[in-house]
Amino acid sequence: MTGMAAADLMLRAKVGILRTMPPADEQAIARFRRQAKALGVPWEEGVPYGEFLRTLERTDGQHLALIYAATSLFRGAGYTPFDGSTPEQVEQAAVAAAYAHVTAPLRRLVDRFGLVICESVANGREVPGWVREALPTLPELMKASDTIAGKVERGSADAVEAAILSDKVGQTFAAVVVEQRDKGKLQVQLVDLPVVATCQGQAELGSTVQVTVVAADIAARTVTFELAKG
Repeated sequence: MTGMAAADLMLRAKVGILRTMPPADEQAIARFRRQAKALGVPWEEGVPYGEFLRTLERTDGQHLALIYAATSLFRGAGYTPFDGSTPEQVEQAAVAAAYAHVTAPLRRLVDRFGLVICESVANGREVPGWVREALPTLPELMKASDTIAGKVERGSADAVEAAILSDKVGQTFAAVVVEQRDKGKLQVQLVDLPVVATCQGQAELGSTVQVTVVAADIAARTVTFELAKG
Protein backbone atom coordinates (compact mmCIF):
# COMPACT_ATOMS: atom_id res chain seq x y z
CA MET A 1 0.00 0.00 0.00
CA THR A 2 2.86 2.36 0.81
CA GLY A 3 4.50 1.66 -2.54
CA MET A 4 1.25 2.26 -4.40
CA ALA A 5 0.69 5.55 -2.56
CA ALA A 6 4.24 6.62 -3.42
CA ALA A 7 3.68 5.78 -7.09
CA ASP A 8 0.48 7.84 -7.08
CA LEU A 9 2.35 10.87 -5.73
CA MET A 10 5.05 10.49 -8.38
CA LEU A 11 2.61 10.06 -11.26
CA ARG A 12 0.57 13.09 -10.25
CA ALA A 13 3.78 15.15 -10.09
CA LYS A 14 5.11 13.56 -13.32
CA VAL A 15 8.50 12.87 -11.76
CA GLY A 16 9.81 9.74 -10.09
CA ILE A 17 10.90 6.16 -10.59
CA LEU A 18 8.50 3.21 -10.62
CA ARG A 19 9.07 -0.49 -10.10
CA THR A 20 7.44 -1.90 -13.24
CA MET A 21 6.87 -5.45 -14.47
CA PRO A 22 4.92 -6.95 -17.37
CA PRO A 23 2.37 -9.72 -16.68
CA ALA A 24 3.79 -13.23 -16.23
CA ASP A 25 3.50 -15.52 -19.26
CA GLU A 26 1.05 -18.42 -19.23
CA GLN A 27 3.79 -21.07 -19.09
CA ALA A 28 5.27 -19.57 -15.92
CA ILE A 29 1.84 -19.30 -14.30
CA ALA A 30 1.01 -22.93 -15.18
CA ARG A 31 4.29 -24.07 -13.63
CA PHE A 32 3.61 -22.08 -10.46
CA ARG A 33 0.08 -23.51 -10.27
CA ARG A 34 1.55 -27.04 -10.34
CA GLN A 35 3.88 -26.12 -7.48
CA ALA A 36 0.95 -24.82 -5.44
CA LYS A 37 -0.89 -28.09 -6.05
CA ALA A 38 2.19 -30.10 -5.06
CA LEU A 39 2.44 -28.23 -1.76
CA GLY A 40 -1.27 -28.65 -1.03
CA VAL A 41 -2.07 -24.94 -1.20
CA PRO A 42 -5.49 -24.33 -2.83
CA TRP A 43 -5.54 -21.89 -5.76
CA GLU A 44 -9.02 -21.48 -7.20
CA GLU A 45 -9.45 -21.14 -10.95
CA GLY A 46 -10.08 -17.59 -12.01
CA VAL A 47 -8.14 -16.03 -9.13
CA PRO A 48 -5.28 -13.86 -10.53
CA TYR A 49 -1.84 -14.87 -9.27
CA GLY A 50 -1.37 -11.46 -7.63
CA GLU A 51 -4.45 -12.02 -5.48
CA PHE A 52 -3.36 -15.58 -4.74
CA LEU A 53 0.08 -14.42 -3.57
CA ARG A 54 -1.53 -12.02 -1.12
CA THR A 55 -3.25 -14.97 0.62
CA LEU A 56 0.05 -16.67 1.45
CA GLU A 57 1.43 -16.52 5.01
CA ARG A 58 5.17 -16.31 5.66
CA THR A 59 4.72 -18.18 8.95
CA ASP A 60 3.57 -21.29 7.04
CA GLY A 61 6.45 -23.37 5.65
CA GLN A 62 4.54 -24.52 2.56
CA HIS A 63 3.38 -21.00 1.84
CA LEU A 64 6.89 -19.64 2.30
CA ALA A 65 8.21 -22.10 -0.28
CA LEU A 66 5.59 -20.84 -2.73
CA ILE A 67 6.47 -17.20 -2.02
CA TYR A 68 10.07 -18.00 -2.90
CA ALA A 69 9.02 -19.94 -6.02
CA ALA A 70 6.89 -16.99 -7.11
CA THR A 71 10.05 -15.06 -8.00
CA SER A 72 10.06 -17.08 -11.24
CA LEU A 73 6.97 -15.08 -12.27
CA PHE A 74 8.71 -11.76 -11.82
CA ARG A 75 10.79 -11.80 -14.99
CA GLY A 76 11.12 -8.50 -16.77
CA ALA A 77 10.85 -6.43 -13.60
CA GLY A 78 12.76 -3.18 -13.75
CA TYR A 79 12.82 0.47 -12.78
CA THR A 80 11.21 3.14 -14.96
CA PRO A 81 12.34 6.73 -14.30
CA PHE A 82 10.37 9.67 -15.66
CA ASP A 83 10.52 13.44 -15.45
CA GLY A 84 8.06 15.78 -17.14
CA SER A 85 5.64 13.16 -18.44
CA THR A 86 4.29 9.80 -17.27
CA PRO A 87 5.70 6.60 -18.80
CA GLU A 88 3.65 4.30 -21.04
CA GLN A 89 4.24 1.29 -18.76
CA VAL A 90 3.37 2.10 -15.14
CA GLU A 91 2.03 -1.16 -13.70
CA GLN A 92 3.80 -3.67 -11.49
CA ALA A 93 1.93 -6.82 -12.54
CA ALA A 94 2.44 -8.69 -9.26
CA VAL A 95 0.44 -6.05 -7.38
CA ALA A 96 -1.73 -5.08 -10.37
CA ALA A 97 -1.06 -1.39 -9.80
CA ALA A 98 1.52 1.33 -10.20
CA TYR A 99 4.18 0.80 -7.52
CA ALA A 100 7.39 2.40 -6.25
CA HIS A 101 10.11 1.20 -3.90
CA VAL A 102 10.29 3.51 -0.89
CA THR A 103 10.14 1.30 2.23
CA ALA A 104 13.72 0.00 2.52
CA PRO A 105 16.14 2.93 2.22
CA LEU A 106 18.79 1.27 4.41
CA ARG A 107 19.27 -1.67 2.06
CA ARG A 108 18.03 -0.44 -1.34
CA LEU A 109 19.48 2.63 -3.01
CA VAL A 110 16.50 3.56 -5.16
CA ASP A 111 14.25 3.99 -2.10
CA ARG A 112 16.31 6.94 -0.90
CA PHE A 113 15.55 8.88 -4.06
CA GLY A 114 11.90 7.82 -4.05
CA LEU A 115 11.45 9.06 -0.50
CA VAL A 116 12.94 12.48 -1.31
CA ILE A 117 10.61 12.78 -4.30
CA CYS A 118 7.54 11.84 -2.25
CA GLU A 119 8.47 14.17 0.63
CA SER A 120 8.94 17.05 -1.79
CA VAL A 121 5.71 16.41 -3.68
CA ALA A 122 3.65 15.91 -0.49
CA ASN A 123 4.86 19.23 0.85
CA GLY A 124 4.40 21.16 -2.37
CA ARG A 125 8.12 21.70 -2.96
CA GLU A 126 10.23 21.23 -6.07
CA VAL A 127 12.05 17.92 -6.32
CA PRO A 128 15.78 18.64 -5.77
CA GLY A 129 17.91 18.90 -8.88
CA TRP A 130 20.35 16.25 -7.70
CA VAL A 131 17.49 13.75 -7.53
CA ARG A 132 16.27 14.58 -11.05
CA GLU A 133 19.81 14.26 -12.40
CA ALA A 134 20.26 10.85 -10.79
CA LEU A 135 16.98 9.31 -11.98
CA PRO A 136 18.24 8.10 -15.42
CA THR A 137 21.23 6.35 -13.79
CA LEU A 138 19.27 4.36 -11.20
CA PRO A 139 17.93 1.49 -13.36
CA GLU A 140 21.42 0.20 -14.24
CA LEU A 141 22.69 0.64 -10.69
CA MET A 142 19.73 -1.31 -9.32
CA LYS A 143 20.05 -4.01 -11.99
CA ALA A 144 23.64 -4.68 -10.91
CA SER A 145 22.79 -4.81 -7.21
CA ASP A 146 19.69 -6.97 -7.81
CA THR A 147 21.82 -9.48 -9.71
CA ILE A 148 24.18 -9.85 -6.76
CA ALA A 149 21.31 -10.08 -4.26
CA GLY A 150 19.58 -12.70 -6.40
CA LYS A 151 22.69 -14.89 -6.51
CA VAL A 152 23.06 -14.71 -2.73
CA GLU A 153 19.38 -15.54 -2.19
CA ARG A 154 19.44 -18.50 -4.58
CA GLY A 155 22.70 -19.78 -3.11
CA SER A 156 21.29 -19.58 0.42
CA ALA A 157 18.13 -21.50 -0.54
CA ASP A 158 20.17 -24.14 -2.38
CA ALA A 159 22.44 -24.62 0.64
CA VAL A 160 19.46 -25.05 2.99
CA GLU A 161 17.86 -27.62 0.66
CA ALA A 162 21.11 -29.55 0.48
CA ALA A 163 21.41 -29.49 4.28
CA ILE A 164 17.85 -30.76 4.71
CA LEU A 165 18.53 -33.70 2.40
CA SER A 166 22.17 -34.42 3.31
CA ASP A 167 21.20 -37.29 5.64
CA LYS A 168 18.50 -38.60 3.30
CA VAL A 169 20.59 -39.80 0.36
CA GLY A 170 19.07 -43.02 -0.94
CA GLN A 171 15.61 -42.21 0.40
CA THR A 172 12.57 -41.85 -1.85
CA PHE A 173 9.99 -39.05 -1.77
CA ALA A 174 6.76 -38.21 -3.54
CA ALA A 175 7.11 -35.23 -5.87
CA VAL A 176 5.20 -33.36 -8.56
CA VAL A 177 6.75 -32.56 -11.93
CA VAL A 178 6.56 -28.78 -12.30
CA GLU A 179 8.74 -28.31 -15.39
CA GLN A 180 10.25 -30.37 -18.21
CA ARG A 181 13.76 -29.44 -19.28
CA ASP A 182 16.16 -30.51 -22.02
CA LYS A 183 18.32 -33.64 -21.99
CA GLY A 184 15.92 -35.80 -19.99
CA LYS A 185 15.76 -33.53 -16.96
CA LEU A 186 12.74 -32.56 -14.91
CA GLN A 187 12.20 -30.01 -12.20
CA VAL A 188 10.25 -31.48 -9.31
CA GLN A 189 8.64 -30.10 -6.17
CA LEU A 190 8.70 -32.48 -3.21
CA VAL A 191 5.29 -33.01 -1.63
CA ASP A 192 6.36 -33.34 2.01
CA LEU A 193 9.31 -30.92 1.99
CA PRO A 194 9.55 -27.39 0.53
CA VAL A 195 12.31 -28.44 -1.89
CA VAL A 196 12.54 -27.86 -5.64
CA ALA A 197 15.28 -29.72 -7.49
CA THR A 198 16.41 -31.21 -10.78
CA CYS A 199 15.61 -34.86 -11.47
CA GLN A 200 16.87 -37.25 -14.15
CA GLY A 201 14.10 -39.02 -16.04
CA GLN A 202 10.97 -38.57 -18.10
CA ALA A 203 7.48 -37.90 -16.77
CA GLU A 204 4.38 -35.88 -17.63
CA LEU A 205 4.01 -32.32 -16.44
CA GLY A 206 1.89 -32.16 -13.31
CA SER A 207 2.21 -35.87 -12.61
CA THR A 208 3.07 -37.23 -9.16
CA VAL A 209 6.22 -39.34 -9.18
CA GLN A 210 8.56 -41.04 -6.74
CA VAL A 211 12.10 -39.62 -6.69
CA THR A 212 15.25 -40.84 -4.97
CA VAL A 213 17.90 -38.55 -3.50
CA VAL A 214 21.13 -39.43 -5.32
CA ALA A 215 23.36 -36.73 -3.85
CA ALA A 216 23.16 -33.72 -1.54
CA ASP A 217 26.30 -31.58 -1.35
CA ILE A 218 26.07 -28.68 1.10
CA ALA A 219 29.40 -27.13 0.08
CA ALA A 220 28.44 -27.16 -3.60
CA ARG A 221 24.82 -26.25 -2.75
CA THR A 222 23.47 -28.97 -5.04
CA VAL A 223 20.88 -31.73 -4.72
CA THR A 224 20.37 -34.46 -7.33
CA PHE A 225 17.38 -36.76 -7.73
CA GLU A 226 16.43 -39.52 -10.12
CA LEU A 227 13.10 -41.17 -10.75
CA ALA A 228 12.67 -44.15 -8.46
CA LYS A 229 12.84 -47.50 -10.18
CA GLY A 230 9.86 -49.80 -10.16
